[in-house]
Amino acid sequence: MSDATHDRRKGQRVEANLKLEVSIPRPDGTQAPVAMETLNISSSGIYFRSDHFIEPMTKLGMALELPTHRDADGNPDEFATARCEGIVVRVLPETEGADVSHYEVAVFFTQIGEEGMRHLSDHINMLLAVG
Repeated sequence: MSDATHDRRKGQRVEANLKLEVSIPRPDGTQAPVAMETLNISSSGIYFRSDHFIEPMTKLGMALELPTHRDADGNPDEFATARCEGIVVRVLPETEGADVSHYEVAVFFTQIGEEGMRHLSDHINMLLAVG
């Protein structure tokens, strides 16, 4: 990662496989909720794998499932849903292709509630502490 890219980021990015529901815009103007899984997260954005091509600059509604409590063995046993909105800032590969099985999508958060941000920050801090 270049220093310029690192300097633009507001939060430390950590690997995280979390359930994510993304409302994918359809050509007819409606939206279809699609289940995804995150690759990594930060307090300013999310990176996930999608089998749908999503144009850069597309506005997305998302719901991110975050663990809020762990059992005695350290496994998550309670979750909260953080509803958020964001804008697609990068897609790899950059163009849609019939031979592409999945795309990696980077989204910058434009809105996330206070409680959702608290759960997200707590989860990131937990991952940083164990990593």
